[in-house]
Amino acid sequence: MLNHLREKIAATLAGARSATLATNGPAGLQADVVRCVASGIQLYLLLPRTSDHLLNLEADPAVVVTTAEWQMHGRAQVLERVAVPAAASLLEAPDVPWCVVLEVQPTRVAIAQREGWGAAETIDLD
Repeated sequence: MLNHLREKIAATLAGARSATLATNGPAGLQADVVRCVASGIQLYLLLPRTSDHLLNLEADPAVVVTTAEWQMHGRAQVLERVAVPAAASLLEAPDVPWCVVLEVQPTRVAIAQREGWGAAETIDLD
């Protein structure tokens, strides 16, 4: 992918501190607001270990993560070890012992218009 598109995605995601995570699978359709942080085009989410999202992700890693400024489609995986400094910042929350960190590899990012509704730009990464 062109570097300027990666930079645009990274700049768009940079300010996010919370987002809505949506998954679907054996636990049904799930959507919850979770803490997040971006590092480049990667997104990291803090998720309770008891979340039904984890059951869904075992069956299907497809996720949609959204804020008012953007929407990301991608594939998520639970990180066994958090080695990315940006993701490690999520581990400062008081409820961390009961949480896991998800890494989302984006496949599509839609950037919202500044005014009005709908996407101003959609970038496919696959």
